[in-house]
Amino acid sequence: MSIHNPQHVQHLLQAWLDGTGHSADLIEAFRTFYKDSELPDKYGTALENVLSRVESSSLFTEESCSFSKKDLANALRVWLEKVQQYLSKEHP
Repeated sequence: MSIHNPQHVQHLLQAWLDGTGHSADLIEAFRTFYKDSELPDKYGTALENVLSRVESSSLFTEESCSFSKKDLANALRVWLEKVQQYLSKEHP
């Protein structure tokens, strides 16, 4: 499965949410997907906002972190949906 493939990042996102994946792998995959997709800067800004919270949440236990893993996963899913909508308009 290619790292440039949206299904790859979705798979890593689900693994992270299930507790079987690592934050660092998820973050790297999303950053690579963003870079390789050649998206406008606003998508990178939005992604980095969420990924910085993912990084922060990985430093703390679930109880002590103010970021919900489920909420972060939902934010990444929404970002990915918006990217796919943009890409389908740009490359129908």
